Amino acid sequence: MVRSADARASDRLGVMMRVRVWWLAAVMGLLAVMLAACDDDAADEEAEDAPDEEAEDEEDEEDQNAPDEEAEVDTGDLELAEDGEMLVGSDLEFPPFEFIDDDGEPDGFDIDLMNEIADRLGVEVEFQDASFDTIFTQLASDEFDTIISAITITEERMETIDFTDPYFAANQALVVVEDSDIAGVDDLDGADVGAQAGTTGLDYATENFTESEIVEYDSYPAAFSALEGDQIDAVLGDLPVASEAAEDSDALDLVEEVDTGEEYGIGVQQGADNLRAAISDAIAEIIEDGTYEEIYTEWFEGEVPEQFRN
Repeated sequence: MVRSADARASDRLGVMMRVRVWWLAAVMGLLAVMLAACDDDAADEEAEDAPDEEAEDEEDEEDQNAPDEEAEVDTGDLELAEDGEMLVGSDLEFPPFEFIDDDGEPDGFDIDLMNEIADRLGVEVEFQDASFDTIFTQLASDEFDTIISAITITEERMETIDFTDPYFAANQALVVVEDSDIAGVDDLDGADVGAQAGTTGLDYATENFTESEIVEYDSYPAAFSALEGDQIDAVLGDLPVASEAAEDSDALDLVEEVDTGEEYGIGVQQGADNLRAAISDAIAEIIEDGTYEEIYTEWFEGEVPEQFRN
């Protein structure tokens, strides 16, 4: 049977419709697969990025909360006579704390410590020699910004100047010539005892050696020189200084340490609270990070005193 043209046309239309439907279904299926894959990739990417973003957020938060370790002190707040430079008075005849080295430069434990403090404050430092007997009035009259010279913190001195937190602990010591009949402070009756003017050694000798003749000297090197020359019988001075003198001379002998429990501080003008606090903070940092111990062992034997260990 021969089909009509209309029937054949209808058949072709049906086939085309089925093909089109199949093609659309295939395309839709492919799109669905691609979309699903995209969703999976996006989810994976988000999962990978999430920890990084979270970590970045945590780091940002930590950065905001962490102290600014590199932040420098505002030198203008220190109220120095000259901004950016700290003028320091020191009796540069008190080894091993301060003295003039062979190159004509200030050197010693106090000098190294003060240079380190100045570095941390972001200022330059200039040392000026001063007599210990007048150094306190010079500070009070604005000749210096600070003073450092193995200065014992005392109530009397705090009437005219302020002190930072302590940076050193020491006692007094008695030095005599080798083979002396003086074996300690109990043997000083009738003896001539030397000490530097303005020092706690002089104060202690005056108050306690009442049966002795107390002789004042402008410096401890002058007192030890007089002792070696048989002009006096003994010298009372800070233990580190007395030890240094006895070690450097074959003629001298340290015979007794006198327990006075002294602490040294850096002097500032009364009311210079910002400068005093900044220096005290620097001292604490120097102790905490171990720099103090490095400086200490450069100049002294034995262990660092407990209160200055990190």
